[in-house]
Amino acid sequence: MNSLAARIAAMSGIMIALSFVCVAAQAGEGAGPFAAGRSDTVRTNLWLAESLLAEVAAEGVAALPQDGGRVRLQSALDTPAAHLFQTVATGLLADRGYEVFLDTGEEGVPAPVDYVFGYRVLGVQLDYPEVGRTLGIWRNWVGREVEVSVMLELSEAATGRVLLNRKVDRGYRDRFDDHELGRVESPLYDFTTAEIKGSGWQDRMEEVVVLGTLAGLVAVYFANTSD
Repeated sequence: MNSLAARIAAMSGIMIALSFVCVAAQAGEGAGPFAAGRSDTVRTNLWLAESLLAEVAAEGVAALPQDGGRVRLQSALDTPAAHLFQTVATGLLADRGYEVFLDTGEEGVPAPVDYVFGYRVLGVQLDYPEVGRTLGIWRNWVGREVEVSVMLELSEAATGRVLLNRKVDRGYRDRFDDHELGRVESPLYDFTTAEIKGSGWQDRMEEVVVLGTLAGLVAVYFANTSD
């Protein structure tokens, strides 16, 4: 009788432990506003950053008179993110018929222009704020957030009249399968890589503790059933 009671108690413990693990897993997988996407639609971090910067640049272009004038792009900072913004802004301006001049920073008289498109890329931020796990242990998807912030200062070159002076923010959130991590990141830009939340040694230790607890409960159960 005692042996049967011990077996029931051990098995109950196993079921309770598994229930907690499953609940934790379901909570992790369902948390957050991330929408799952098919693997063939997962965009790289660089593509997302470039697209968000293009949205910001488009807001600046919209503030210019639609006369196909001469525009000088002028960055307040010399950073990789600023170079990326310059590329997308140049393309947008050219597509809309503007003649684009770049501020090279060299001494001399710059080419006369109609408008000055000034900008300061304040930040391009990538985060992996949460992950989904199978049984609360094995990571199967990664949540992703990309945010950009740019200060735009557009003016008429001849008069200095301000056309736009505004900080513009854009962001994007989604999630992707864990095996896609190596594909979405790029070594070209620091802002296309980030540390995944839940990948530290503390989290690994928690996984080991969970596995050890389950293994111990199983061992207790079989030890009792062998009596």
